[in-house]
Amino acid sequence: MQAICHKIAELPLIKQLNHFNFMPIIWWTILVAILPYIFSLLSIPVIWRVGVLFLIVNSIISLHLGHLIIKKKLLFWWIFLLPIVFDLVMLPKFANYNLIFGIIYLIFELFGLINKDIYR
Repeated sequence: MQAICHKIAELPLIKQLNHFNFMPIIWWTILVAILPYIFSLLSIPVIWRVGVLFLIVNSIISLHLGHLIIKKKLLFWWIFLLPIVFDLVMLPKFANYNLIFGIIYLIFELFGLINKDIYR
């Protein structure tokens, strides 16, 4: 698996893209957009998809993105990328109640932006 990841990372296009400061945000957003369809292709039940993927994994990723936005000193509007892309990905195939997770991810990204200043 590491050999495959290393070969992908060595592609000239990927190397060129990774020089941009915002690319980790884009890669994490693409992962969040692809995972629901992978879960569906693997016939993983809806309860597991919602419980594990949407509530736990994607929430942790969105919290991490909030930290990345602060760490990389990106503009504030980057927090809207993950929720908007997630909601657009949910529209064609999944139930409409999944759109509320976009708001939940936005809230988790805001918590990530707070960083360590929560007790001040």
